[in-house]
Amino acid sequence: MLGGIDEAGRGPVLGPMVMAIVAIKPQDEPFLKRIGVKDSKLLTKKKRDELYSIITNKFDFKILIISPTQIDEHVRSETSSLNMLEAETSSKLINLMANLNFKEVIVDLPAKNKETYVNKIKSNLKKPVPIKAEFKADVNYLVVGAASILAKVTRDNEIQKMEKALNIKLGSGYPSDKTTRLCVENHLNELKKNNFIRQSWKTLDTVEQQKVQKTLFSFQ
Repeated sequence: MLGGIDEAGRGPVLGPMVMAIVAIKPQDEPFLKRIGVKDSKLLTKKKRDELYSIITNKFDFKILIISPTQIDEHVRSETSSLNMLEAETSSKLINLMANLNFKEVIVDLPAKNKETYVNKIKSNLKKPVPIKAEFKADVNYLVVGAASILAKVTRDNEIQKMEKALNIKLGSGYPSDKTTRLCVENHLNELKKNNFIRQSWKTLDTVEQQKVQKTLFSFQ
């Protein structure tokens, strides 16, 4: 079997990061190409949803949702990092499919030090699996593109659940998104209470400093 792993939601201040693995037989690659599989960022929402249904019905897969709290713990840790969290989650995904005989698992590389990242994945595996880690693997390998689709659709669905729970628009969750920034500024306490926001992100510090300044100015 050939495996592919990718994530969605590494950079946003709101919502979880989602990681997925898809396992295919090498001869299935032409099928993935034929149905239009590619990096999820290059597809419309409609196409992603369509491909999500096809992939999950035809191939073995696993999806893991990583909460803002888990992300904060690793970002703030002196012995870990967001990259290490991704590596550990990649190991978990492969271990969940330990019954499969992987010829190779290809992962989208988030770190500059490829050797350290790959060794971290391998150190947590139940049985040895060849790992290939590359930048832009989601663009260059169809099986990783398939994983990126599962991760993206799952994260988008999680954002929709959050919006329904709070009855507010969250935007994309990225700090550069105006809707997201307004949401953080106006609903910070609710976001914290519901564990919807990554409190280790610098965006939060900026918003809280602005709130303090506004409070101080109101007394002048």
